[in-house]
Amino acid sequence: MTGPASAARPQFAPCEKHRPGPAARTAARIGGKVPVIDTRRLQLRGPRVYDFKAYAEILTSDRAIFVDGPFTREEAWNGFARAVACWMLHGHGLWTIDAATTPTAGFVALDFDWNAAEPELSIILTAGAEGQGIALEALEAARDHAFSTLKWDSVVSHVASDNDRANRLMKRSGARRDAAAEAARGDDHLHVWRHSQGDA
Repeated sequence: MTGPASAARPQFAPCEKHRPGPAARTAARIGGKVPVIDTRRLQLRGPRVYDFKAYAEILTSDRAIFVDGPFTREEAWNGFARAVACWMLHGHGLWTIDAATTPTAGFVALDFDWNAAEPELSIILTAGAEGQGIALEALEAARDHAFSTLKWDSVVSHVASDNDRANRLMKRSGARRDAAAEAARGDDHLHVWRHSQGDA
């Protein structure tokens, strides 16, 4: 779409901005209820509105190509808000990954999409956080939370078949391809990796 209407559309929406005051303090108190997970090098914490900048940079770029992106900024916001809301609805959801040298290095989630048969363990990183072992450390921390705190027996990760880097990550984490889940989805371009408590 071109012309005056698209030119007038703001690059950043008002809902992205932090608005100091009582409502912001309420949001901080609610966010403080999200479990914080500390690992050797990372902290997984509840997302805050200012984390959306990094989330949008990932989802609106070619880094999102393996998850049906790139997306518009509005679509990225809707996905961010839905994954954060999962905490209120199901008691699990999106964490922001903070690394010592890279605050807001990415995001890891125990999410539950509309068309999913079960919750999913997923991870996305900023470009600057790649190649440091952050993905594996964060993925394993979220997975272990699902097993030890949520008492799940297993959780799946959906990975595009041609996403070599993510498929290698799943193998390193000890996950195994779930042929039955893949057949049920009927998508030859998607691998379903199952993380099972006995394999962790």
